[in-house]
Order: sequence, then C-alpha cells, then structure tokens
Amino acid sequence: MYSLMVFLGIVAFFVTYFLYVEKGEKLDRITSNRLLFVSILGIAFLGFSAMFFNSLFHTIEAGEIRIGGITWLGGVLGGVPFTVFLIHKLVPKAKGRALYYFSLLVPGLVIGHAFGRLGCFFGGCCYGRVTDSIFGVIFPEGSLAAQQYPGENGASLPVLPTQLFESVFEFVLFFVLVIFRKKLKPYNLLIYFFAYGVFRFSMEFLRGDDRGSTGFALSPSQFICILLLIAAVIILLFYRGILFKGLAQKCAVWQEQAAAAVAVPVRVSRRNPIGEIEELHRLMKAGIISEEEFEEKKAELLKRI
Repeated sequence: MYSLMVFLGIVAFFVTYFLYVEKGEKLDRITSNRLLFVSILGIAFLGFSAMFFNSLFHTIEAGEIRIGGITWLGGVLGGVPFTVFLIHKLVPKAKGRALYYFSLLVPGLVIGHAFGRLGCFFGGCCYGRVTDSIFGVIFPEGSLAAQQYPGENGASLPVLPTQLFESVFEFVLFFVLVIFRKKLKPYNLLIYFFAYGVFRFSMEFLRGDDRGSTGFALSPSQFICILLLIAAVIILLFYRGILFKGLAQKCAVWQEQAAAAVAVPVRVSRRNPIGEIEELHRLMKAGIISEEEFEEKKAELLKRI
C-alpha cells in the first residue's frame, strides 16, 4: 500500500501538471516539455536531498554516520531552490519568472505529497504520540509504532494518526489552490511555505516517531519549517520590491527580452504570406512562439492569400 500510494502521488503530480500547468497556461509544446523535464530532474534531486538531510539529522542524533530514510522537508529544502535554478537556466520563456513557473508546479507537489502521507499511514511510519482520544489508531504487530509503543498481542498502543492529519490538510490546500487558481497561482509557493510551514511546525508537537536531531531544542522538521517561513518572507519582500532590487531589475530585463523574442518574429509580412507561415511554423517548433500565437498569425496571413 505504501508503494501504491507513492505511485498514485506521482501520477497525481503529472495529471496536475498537464491540466493545471500545460493546459491552464496554454504552454507551447517546447516550453511544456522543457518545464516537465526540469520537474523530473527536480523531483529526483528532491529525493536525494530528502535522504541527505534525514541521514544528517540521524547522524547528529546517533553521534555516528547513519545513512538512509527520507524526510519530506529535507527534500523541499534542497529540491525547491535547485528546481527554480534549473527553470531559470533551461526554460527560455521562464527566464526572469522562474519563481512564477515553479509556483505553477506547487499544486502537483502538494497532492503528490498528500498521497505519500496516505502511504506513510499504511506503511506505519510517521505516526503520532500515544493517545487515549477517539483519534487513536492501533498499528499491527511488526510496525514501527508497535516496536516503539508495544501494546497487547504485539500491536501498538493507540497513537495519533498524524499521517492522516497531514494528508487531509494537503488535500484541502490542493483544492484551495486549484479552485482559486486565477488569484493564487502567482503566490502558490508563498502560500505553501507559509501554510505548510506553520501547520507542520505545529504538527511536530504531536509526532511520536524518531526523526533525528538538530542538536538543540527544535526538531529537524521544526527547524526546516522556520527556514521555509523565513524564505517566504524574503520572497514576499522581493515581490514587493523591498529586497534584491537589483535582481528584480535583471528579471524585468530578462522578461522584456523574452517578450521581444516573441514579438519580433511574429510581425506579419504582406509580401510573402506562405513564407511567413513557414517561418512562423519553424519558430513554433523551436519554442519561440506558442501554438496559439502561430495559429492566430497563420489565420491573418491566410486571409491575404
């Protein structure tokens, strides 16, 4: 069931990408393929980063090198900046708007992780503290919860299903981002950092599993949540033009250059409409103009033949 939920999470990410990003933004094929390729590389690096930070936190706790396991927040910590950098470098149309294009990927990450948390529940990891409340769940013999909190007949004591709490939260967040897409899409990353950072920081007080150590009072996840909240404030101030004004000016120049690269080639020539259509088709295949821009200009040219 853990593997099945992870698989469904991956499928959910790609379905969300094609519907929310490619179709929703009406991306041309070249730009969409490049962004999808970058997304796959970003997910792969997210997995590496998740293992690296989990190993680091358990190494600090044990006082000796421990390698293995993953932590989602560790993946976010490394995967997000890496993917934003790749978008800036490898997706020409996104140059100067890498944060915006990454924000378009956030709903897919959210629903993917929501399914992943369901996998954690079925796998018996990432459980909460022992409880006598109505929310208590007893995990079977052999589970990690049963090993840490042994109860009757080899099963665990009732523990809080923090995996389900987090999964429900992320499904709700996903639907909010999708339903209010037009207003929220430029700020998806900000919303995710703020909302998930606060939620996960609070949820850590209910967790009962071993998540390693940072060497001080905060848990590893709480420490990373604080970093996410700081990053969200920095991004917000950047959007407001308060921080990194020089970078904002560069982004504006890059955006103007990208717009000019599209605007100049699509000027309609009255002399050779057929040649113009062929040239426009070449530019579309190269990813310089979108399919919609090609069809619009093509219709104008055909009227003159």
